[in-house]
Amino acid sequence: MTDALDPVSLEVIRNGLLTAADEMKNVVLRTAYSNLWKEAGDLSCALLSTSGEVVAQGSADIPIHLPTMPYSFAGLIERFPLESMRPGDVFLHNDPYRGNNHLPDFFMLKPVFHSDTLLGFAAVRGHFIDVGGNGPGSYSSTAPDIQAEGFRIPPMRIWKEGVRNDELVELLATNVRNPRERLGDLHAQYAGCGTGERRLQALADKYGTASLLTAITGVLDDAETLARTKIAEIPDGRYEFQDFCDGDGIVNEPFVIRCVVEVSGSDVRIDFTGTSSQTQGGMNMALSVCFAACVYAIKALTDPESPANSGAYRPVTVTAPPGTVVNVTYPGAVVAGNHETSARVADCVTGALAAALPDRVVAAGAGSTGVLVYGGHHEDRDFICVEMHGAGQGGGLDADGGNAHRVSIANTGNTPVEALELAYPLTVLDYRISEDAGGAGRFRGGCGIQRRVRFDATGWITIVAERGSHPPYGLFGGQPAEPTRVVLTRAGGDVQELPTKTPPLLVHPGDELFLKCAGGGGYGPPQQRDRQALQDDLDDGYVTPRSARDRYGADIVRDVQRPDGQWVVR
Repeated sequence: MTDALDPVSLEVIRNGLLTAADEMKNVVLRTAYSNLWKEAGDLSCALLSTSGEVVAQGSADIPIHLPTMPYSFAGLIERFPLESMRPGDVFLHNDPYRGNNHLPDFFMLKPVFHSDTLLGFAAVRGHFIDVGGNGPGSYSSTAPDIQAEGFRIPPMRIWKEGVRNDELVELLATNVRNPRERLGDLHAQYAGCGTGERRLQALADKYGTASLLTAITGVLDDAETLARTKIAEIPDGRYEFQDFCDGDGIVNEPFVIRCVVEVSGSDVRIDFTGTSSQTQGGMNMALSVCFAACVYAIKALTDPESPANSGAYRPVTVTAPPGTVVNVTYPGAVVAGNHETSARVADCVTGALAAALPDRVVAAGAGSTGVLVYGGHHEDRDFICVEMHGAGQGGGLDADGGNAHRVSIANTGNTPVEALELAYPLTVLDYRISEDAGGAGRFRGGCGIQRRVRFDATGWITIVAERGSHPPYGLFGGQPAEPTRVVLTRAGGDVQELPTKTPPLLVHPGDELFLKCAGGGGYGPPQQRDRQALQDDLDDGYVTPRSARDRYGADIVRDVQRPDGQWVVR
């Protein structure tokens, strides 16, 4: 083939790159050790261009992980210039001040060569269940600075020309809990990068190095062209919105995210001037994470179906004042800002554009990962459970919000009950979709998950969640959702309402935790809800009779002809 690439060949190579990224993810999932990876899938895979732009990413990967990769790449090549890289090299770092997400997210990068030509990079970002710090799981937002959050690794060469740096690996293993599981996941990352390397090299073998590099450029440029076409459909203007987070776990007072979205032709500028100063606890985010949340929201509103890559993000410019919660400066802590504050950023961008795109926006979703960490030592082994909970999503123009799942910036899955009880000393007593959690509306907000867990061994728990004091907003007359609620019941009967963020708390056998995730906001006036849809809600348990009366204004009666005298909307 010549360097001039015809459209058919470009499309074939484009899909080859996407398939390679999916295969990378499958390899990591099948070789990982932790439940958070192999069950919940808290990792993302991508192929990067020689300049560090994301060319192809896994089809079910995590939006907050991927647009940050070019930032992580830039932080890495400051220390390891391209000309210093060799075949077989692999690099690793988790430093938020060098473009990474937060300390648990380890970014691994492998340069891919064909003969002496650099084709690009294979990258895997995965959430390590523990990176040291002040409690099992390294997840309390009450850590007062980055040092307290855990082990911070600057960009390092962990494999040099195919030889593992055992000293660095030993240093990592010594500073984390349950090192065997951590190193198992580390080597799963390595396997994923190796898969990406082989697939890129196979494409170069088949189509030629020059054609592959031309295709990579074409994939990125095509994505930019498509993104600009879609953005140009938004009416030019200046759009504003603000929303709040509960607090940082140290100072439990709400702080504000303010954004102005300016649309001009095919360009979008997003400015966060006026946002609260960075917090003492870990609700701050790196600028890379703020950018990722913004471009996720713009792509979801303009072109949600085409594959995402860095080309699609070129039209978006983000301004975030240093020293605020959306652009942390040293030594600010960041563990929860990566997904809690960033979710609020996405909500703000969506809320700002509601007036411009009423047919595309949805009301606010739960906007929280709802993390429960439980760790300790039991039966001669260490255990750490990091579980994330599904929640409700916002209603839209013509559909109810989704129930009990995670989308938006962090779309990991829930670990099955059987896997949790097999791996950890706990018992799941109750696990269901919450009634009335979704905001009332012409189209109802989705309902979240509620779970009651009994702890069967002494250990430490940590909660990191959001939407306790400021529930997800509704749109165009829709009502807000119900907020998050966390209750700890001691074996002796004492009951304690917990905030949405806690330090590590000691629990004993028989103690129980109740976690109810927020729902999604409603869209449109509740009185306009179709009565058959409301009847279905009653039958399915999403809405209670009291809510049908009070929130929807429905006239309901018991029908003795139906099983158990079920309620009927008249």
